[in-house]
Amino acid sequence: MQWFRNYLPDSSLSITDRGLSYGDGLFETIATHSGYIPKLAIHQARIKRGCRRLGFNISPEQWQICWAFIAQQALKNPNCGIKLMLTRGSGGRGYRPPTDAAYEFLVGVFDAPNYSQQRSEGVSLVMSRIQTSINPSLSGMKHLNRLENVLAKQELADRAYEAVMLDANGHVIECVQSNIFWITRGELFTPALSKSGVQGSCRTSILSNFVGSVNVGHFSLASLQQADEIFVSNALSGILPVVKFDDRILQLGKLTRTLMDQVNT
Repeated sequence: MQWFRNYLPDSSLSITDRGLSYGDGLFETIATHSGYIPKLAIHQARIKRGCRRLGFNISPEQWQICWAFIAQQALKNPNCGIKLMLTRGSGGRGYRPPTDAAYEFLVGVFDAPNYSQQRSEGVSLVMSRIQTSINPSLSGMKHLNRLENVLAKQELADRAYEAVMLDANGHVIECVQSNIFWITRGELFTPALSKSGVQGSCRTSILSNFVGSVNVGHFSLASLQQADEIFVSNALSGILPVVKFDDRILQLGKLTRTLMDQVNT
């Protein structure tokens, strides 16, 4: 993996950076395809929303430089993954951020994982014992505080490909590194992420491409367990069909295949 700090090759960061001290920052994980970024506008919109919520005052000129550099890396590395991390930099007194933040733009370029086997054969899913936090102030954002996911990934180990995470109210929220969807009697279901979870870029594409009834809300585990089809998604993998949930075997359904054809290309 090659790292750039403020667009120069560098793998170091100040020990006083607020991203390290407090998780004061955001990130995007971006997939490239043949030299371009298929969901670029979705990534741009999401990180800008996060910046507004965190009070990051990024100028249009700074964004222009950032996205031009990422586009350049996509051309140099036609089928790769790109990770953009944006921190508030160093400064401030304790939790209080500085008024004139020196933002750090960190870009990592890496070989994209190959998900062809998981797409054709499907993946397995289990339940996680780790809960997602309920916090409307942070929900939806890809902020740098990801300890819940670290703990959930550690607990998952090699038991399955992914694990379903619930909140303290018993609502299905997401998986460790994926958004989750299911289809019951031809209708699409996915959790509302207004109080918890991450609004994935692939999730946005799925919701805009599905033709039919879409249900976004607070659902219990029972709703997921009664599903006819289940799939998970993130920016790098696209849609992956779930063929086993705990001890239950599922088929790769017609509607999941249709969405895979639309979104995974």
